[in-house]
Amino acid sequence: MEFALGKNSIRLWRIRGTLVALPACFVCGIVAALFPIVGIILCIIFIVIYLLYYFWYVPRLFHSSLASLENGRLTWRTGVLFSVRISLRLETILTASISRTPLQSLLGLCTLSVRPVGAPISLRQLAEPDARELLRRIEEAADD
Repeated sequence: MEFALGKNSIRLWRIRGTLVALPACFVCGIVAALFPIVGIILCIIFIVIYLLYYFWYVPRLFHSSLASLENGRLTWRTGVLFSVRISLRLETILTASISRTPLQSLLGLCTLSVRPVGAPISLRQLAEPDARELLRRIEEAADD
């Protein structure tokens, strides 16, 4: 069974990217006021990076991220430039919980945090029904 990210994940990443970009725009403006040529070059570079993030990286990240639950294994795959694939046997998972930031709550998303033997893993931007279904299945596997 496969679980894709929530539809509003793209919106959340774009909001976060824009919030990070605002201070950088301010700094570009200050540099442009002090050193016009350097500032203009810096602004152009920054705008290109921001547009690539907004229109290329975020949609690709959305389509490349996937959680699946098959044959007693939870697998999380994500990444565009650097791909990450994590696979856990359900019996090695000690705890699992769902958390939400206020922005995630507003967009109907949540994070499923899984604590196997070892380092914790967070599956972010899952749709709430999918996260609850994954949590239920993990708990069922723990009861067996």
